[in-house]
Amino acid sequence: MKYYGRSVGLFLLILSLSLLSAGCGKEENILYPVESSESSEVSEESSEAQDTEETRQTIFVYLCGAVQNPGVYEVPEGTRLFEVLKLAGGMTADASDSSLNQAEKLNDGQLIRVLTRDEEASEREGNNPSGDKVDPRVNINTADEAELTTITGIGSSRAKAIIAWREEHGSFKTIEDIMNVNGIKQGLFSRIRDSIRVS
Repeated sequence: MKYYGRSVGLFLLILSLSLLSAGCGKEENILYPVESSESSEVSEESSEAQDTEETRQTIFVYLCGAVQNPGVYEVPEGTRLFEVLKLAGGMTADASDSSLNQAEKLNDGQLIRVLTRDEEASEREGNNPSGDKVDPRVNINTADEAELTTITGIGSSRAKAIIAWREEHGSFKTIEDIMNVNGIKQGLFSRIRDSIRVS
């Protein structure tokens, strides 16, 4: 009987150890999948962030005029004008920013021309809706008699002579060709050269 009791006790001890060992193994098996799942979620988030970065759109804008480094700039979609001006090194000392909306969102293919203060003043005075700088010189190929006589030194008879030469010989190729007209020599040409143009 003593031997039997000893055997039962030994059996119960082995059984207890087996159950504890099985319990530990089961607990470990529960912990590992949780950790693996968290790692998978972090990996998926990183992958999504990378995909978003790769699909981010860019646009091209052309910046010219009174800026330090005019040219075509590739920038992210949604970029504002002031950001592109920074990329171009900023505006020149004689630039006028009063007509610019520096908070403007830029579009693909957009042209931004920064005017100088003189150009802006000239456009205001000329009230030129096209935005081109007004040229005050008289075009001797298209001007009529009244317009030609606004040139200092050109009276009615010389204006008629200019028109007659044009009708006979065609357009003036250069402003110097006006000296081919009777009554217009080097002295007069020197006085009017800054007041005339051809096109």
